[in-house]
Parts: sequence; structure tokens; C-alpha cells
Amino acid sequence: MLPYLLLFILMCICATTDIYPLRNRWIITSITFIVALGMIILRDELGGSDYFMYKLFYSKVVPLADYLNGQYEPFYRTKIFEVGFVTLCSAIKSFDFTKGPYLMIFVISTFTLSTLWLSLKRYTPYIFIALLFYLYKAYFWHEFTLLRQSISIALFVFSIRYIKEKKYVKYIFINLIGVSMHASAIILIPLIFILNKKWKDTDIFILICIAFFLNMAGSYLFTFAMKIAGIVGLESRFGFYLYNERAINPLNFIEIMIILFISLFYRKQYEKEEPYFNIFLNMFVFSSFLIIAFSSFEIFARFKEYFVISYMILISYIIGDIKNNRTKIAAFSLFCAYVLLGYVRYLLTFDAGGLIPYKWIL
Repeated sequence: MLPYLLLFILMCICATTDIYPLRNRWIITSITFIVALGMIILRDELGGSDYFMYKLFYSKVVPLADYLNGQYEPFYRTKIFEVGFVTLCSAIKSFDFTKGPYLMIFVISTFTLSTLWLSLKRYTPYIFIALLFYLYKAYFWHEFTLLRQSISIALFVFSIRYIKEKKYVKYIFINLIGVSMHASAIILIPLIFILNKKWKDTDIFILICIAFFLNMAGSYLFTFAMKIAGIVGLESRFGFYLYNERAINPLNFIEIMIILFISLFYRKQYEKEEPYFNIFLNMFVFSSFLIIAFSSFEIFARFKEYFVISYMILISYIIGDIKNNRTKIAAFSLFCAYVLLGYVRYLLTFDAGGLIPYKWIL
């Protein structure tokens, strides 16, 4: 448990420097980055069943030259993982000197965490408040488990700048690379029509109401979808991906409503001070719609992971842009306490406590 607590303390110190600027803070932030990255790279079989799936997959990967010549195991190329991810792993395998998936994890994790870390600088002046929330909300799930999708997520986070700049071709190109890593990234392409607009508060309210209506009608939607799938002979496959008998997590609901209420209440202030505010507000609303409306459909659980960045950014604005110093300190303290509770809860519950104790390859 101590390595996890060390990481939390370091991230809290970094987040504090967003409130109280510190000279030479690059020292503490660099140490924190190294620890955060090191815990991903050096973990030993931590990450749930996905870790072993990727370990088995990588053991079957051939070097890139052989792969391009068609000397691969078809099962691993065509029926499990997307061609972009297989090609990337084949390239890594070409110069891999390790026994196991360690170099693959090193390359992917270094790319994903670095891309997230550096991209945040463009979107918020309070990057470590955002990263502290990430530590609780997605760090273990994204970095320890969602290996393919974590690449797509990092590419998406980087590409958001091109929506703001209206360079849609670049945005689409980058996210098509993401699709080649994880097919779920296809949902990101149509966002060019959604994220760069200013939606009225009333439109947002109506959309959230529709989401709750769809949530209550979830079983009827599933029955209808299964009938359509049965007509085209995909009933069993469709049912596996869609339904998981989930209900909306009350904690997610509370987070959504609090963040949405504050964001809309102080909308004019945030729009004036934060150039990317409306993009991330729209993204958050879209994510909230998916979470509320389709919480019973398993496939949407993967879609929403792309939009954790919207939680992070809006939270950083909410805390960082508080004008009254005492109020800011109080809000930041409550935020740290909340993140700690969520962080510890995740460590205790993920994979039935499989993250504890931290085990490393050395």
C-alpha cells in the first residue's frame, strides 16, 4: 500500500502548487511523473485479466518484418486486436530484448502518460489538480488495464486542440489512428459536429432529461435492439456486447450533477477565463448522456472512458478559478479528501483487491 500512498502524496503536493505557485516546481513534478510512470512499467502482473490477455497476445507477436511478410498467427491479428495495435507491437517486438511484455508496456505507457501530461498544459492552467482527479478516476483502469484503448484515449486528448482550431482533417486523421488501436474510437469522429458549438443551458437540461427517460426505458430498448439483431442473425453477439444488468453508480450520478450545476452556474466566468471551457463542457454533457441513458449497456462503458478528460478539466477550472482564497483552500481540501477516499476504495475493490500489495518485476 505504501507505493500507492507515496504516489498520492506526491500528486497532492503537485496539485497544491497550482494553488500556491512554487519555485522550481519542475523538481517535484518530475519526481511525481517518474513515480507514476514507474509504477505502471514496473508492475508485475497487476491489472486484472487484461494483463494476462495482453501478455499472452504479445508472446505470439512476431517481429515487424515477419508480420509484413504474412508470417503471423491469424487468430491474434484478425479476431482479437486491431491492425494498428498489432503492427505497433510487432515493431516493438523487432528490437525487444526482454522476456515478457515489459518493453511493450514501457513504450505504450510512456507514450500515453506523457501525451496526457503534456496535453493538459494547453487545456488548463491547473494541470495537477486535473491529474490528481485522474489518479482517482482513471489512472489504474486506463494505464494498468486498457492497454489498446489507452493509446486511443491519449491520441484523442492530444487531438482536442484541433477542434478548437477548426483543423478537422488533423483531428479526424489522428483519431483514425486511434480507431486502428481500438475500434471504439470511431465514436470520436462525429464529435467535430458537437464539441465546438455553444449549446444553450436549456438544450443541455433537455438532453439530460432525455437521458434519464432512456435510462428508465433501458429494458425496452434492449428488447427492441435484440429483435433487430435477431433479424440479421447477430442476436447472441449483440447481446454479449450490449447488456450487463448494470445500474447507474450513485457516485457517478452525484459527480455528474455537481460538476454540471457548478459549470453552468459560473458559465460566463469560465467562458471568459478559459478558452477551452465550452469544448469540455460539451464533452462532459455528451459523456453524461451516455452514462445516464445507457448505463445498462456494457459497450457504452468503454465509450465513456474517452471523456474522463472532461471531468478532469472542468474540476480544475471549478477549483482553480475560485476568487476567494479561503473558499479555494476549503474547496481544494475537500477535493483532496474526496479523491483520497475514491483512490483507496478503488485500490481495495479493483480485481477483488488484486492491486494490493504492489508487486514489481524487480
